Amino acid sequence: MFFALNYDSINKKLLIMKKSISYIMTGLVSLFVVSCASQQADKCSKGKSCIQSAPKQIQVSVDCSKQIGKIKALNGVNFGPKISSESAGSGSVFRKEFYDLNVHSVRTHDISLQNPGLMIGDTDMIFPLFHADVNDPRNYIFKPTDDYLQISAKEGAKIIFRLGVSIDHSKNKYRTWMPEPKKWAQICCNIIAHYNEGWANGYKMGIEYWEIWNEPEVTNPDGGHLMWAGNLKQFNDFYCEVAKIIKKRFPNIKIGGPAHTSAYSKKLGYEFLKRASEAGAPVDFYSWHYYGKDLKNLKEQVRIVRKWADDLGFKNTELHLNEWHYKPMSWADLRGKNAKKDLMFGLEAGVFASSIMTLWQDEPLDVSNYYTYGPGGWGLVQNGGIIFKSYYPFKAFGELVRYPNRLATTTSDEMNASVLAGRDSKGKTAILVNVFKQGKSNVVVDLKNCTFDLTRAQVLICDDDKNLEPADNVKVYPSKLEIPVKSDSACILIKL
Repeated sequence: MFFALNYDSINKKLLIMKKSISYIMTGLVSLFVVSCASQQADKCSKGKSCIQSAPKQIQVSVDCSKQIGKIKALNGVNFGPKISSESAGSGSVFRKEFYDLNVHSVRTHDISLQNPGLMIGDTDMIFPLFHADVNDPRNYIFKPTDDYLQISAKEGAKIIFRLGVSIDHSKNKYRTWMPEPKKWAQICCNIIAHYNEGWANGYKMGIEYWEIWNEPEVTNPDGGHLMWAGNLKQFNDFYCEVAKIIKKRFPNIKIGGPAHTSAYSKKLGYEFLKRASEAGAPVDFYSWHYYGKDLKNLKEQVRIVRKWADDLGFKNTELHLNEWHYKPMSWADLRGKNAKKDLMFGLEAGVFASSIMTLWQDEPLDVSNYYTYGPGGWGLVQNGGIIFKSYYPFKAFGELVRYPNRLATTTSDEMNASVLAGRDSKGKTAILVNVFKQGKSNVVVDLKNCTFDLTRAQVLICDDDKNLEPADNVKVYPSKLEIPVKSDSACILIKL
């Protein structure tokens, strides 16, 4: 009897202990799950790439009854199709792919680097002997630039002709210089006359934008200048003198520049505009550059430049952000041995591009030019017949530009899930949705006051697996489309 009672007591104690251990383990697991979820939420809140177990819900809407102006074609590029190596069978020309992008404009800076071996584009390439007679057509080499511009503008792209030199990364700086302004201005006038007035067996292309120089302030880490050999005061004086000469000769073109590296350095943009104002020099457009990863920063800096120009009396001056590219790393890291350069031309870079061109729609930006079409590590395409992933979101935006009448839209996340919609003259509608670094998500497109049969909607997606191809598992409702997104970033083009 004693042993039986004691045995039962032990059994009861063991059962209590077992339940207690179970409760403790359950609590520990719960704490672990909550901690992981908290860490993941913190990671996402800091803007880091976030792959979630449950899809993020993204809500966008389009009101087909509300037209709110025109879509701005901000899909310009640096470089058109290259013309060197055309007959080498290298698969590096990419003319059809270029025309398919439907770009707004082509800026000519650095095209001598894109086309090695050709005397092309740069002022010192077209007129290589500065001591020669500027009025003798025999002293100019026009043919390569002629062919390049004709090919680039063949299907309607505007030309933004940069007067000056391409960047010189050589140790001895063979092309960095400070030309005498009056003679240099005369050379530029003859180049303009060749392309707009037919001088020297030229053309009447009607090129509107002529940019004076590029990044006059930029130097190597050791202080060596890469394009302009002097200081900023010398350049600002040079610009004012040259711009007045050219504008007097060609009052109907637009003169501008000088393509500063930043919008935030007051000693660059503000001081340049101030000096031009004091000198009475024309600045029909002010241009600058951006390389970075911050959509909000890139969107808002346009307002800062607009205020500077307005405050200094340049209220009609256009704003051109004519070099920009996604760069989620420092320059040192980008140029290091272990740089993840695929980030520069992958899906993330492409959706960044389509996102910012969408976000700029409500900012006072007039022209933008992506750096570059290609080829190279900065391009949308590469030698050897390679089309980078970044090409396809850029193409999607170019397709949307074909639907120029902008429709009212809303989104649950303006910065990272931007949306743009337009209608063409025949009543057809297209919608672009950009999902930037949001992880697995579910995009619901709500169509208000629309009469389309959504079962016939064409839904194309650019994600990790597809290149603007029909999206999988799209759910269709009477006035909604539900599109699952499995990639961290994606671009969706809907045609109705």
